[in-house]
Amino acid sequence: MSVHLLQTATSVLLKDPTASLGDVARAAGVGRTTLHKRFPTRAALVRAVANDALDLIDSVSCQVDFDRDDAIEDLITRLVALGPRVEFLLRFPGLERDAELRTRIEAMDEPVLDLITRLQGTKLRRDLPAWWILHTLYAGLFNAWEAISYGRLAPLDAPRFVLTTVFEGVASAGATDRT
Repeated sequence: MSVHLLQTATSVLLKDPTASLGDVARAAGVGRTTLHKRFPTRAALVRAVANDALDLIDSVSCQVDFDRDDAIEDLITRLVALGPRVEFLLRFPGLERDAELRTRIEAMDEPVLDLITRLQGTKLRRDLPAWWILHTLYAGLFNAWEAISYGRLAPLDAPRFVLTTVFEGVASAGATDRT
């Protein structure tokens, strides 16, 4: 039941970040008291949803061999598949102010930043900071999840869109003016 509650809470809170515990309980088909026993406050529910998303990312990251040069492709493909459960981290307001969540995110970013740094000068530009490239990846993921949710992008196409944008940018092949 907990997984169902977290999935439902994710959907409800993504649609309406001001949704109450009562709104989540109704959407999950449980009583408010039942939800309140598991998550005594709205903040506790939001934190549980965020931690669950971080657990999912961590489980996916553990499957990626960061020593391989194609690890970014593998990671992005796996993260796209997680969809709204992870989109919540990028979209829900205020999570960045939670020190525990921020610490977890920063720790999980380290192997990706190390990989980006290693690939700079070969697959990735050396003239951009690694953190910028990382955030560009995250922005691409966010855009992909949003496009999938609006029916604009097929989930199987999403990793290619994100990776093409990161590796090749959006400039025309013949473009020389970079103003």
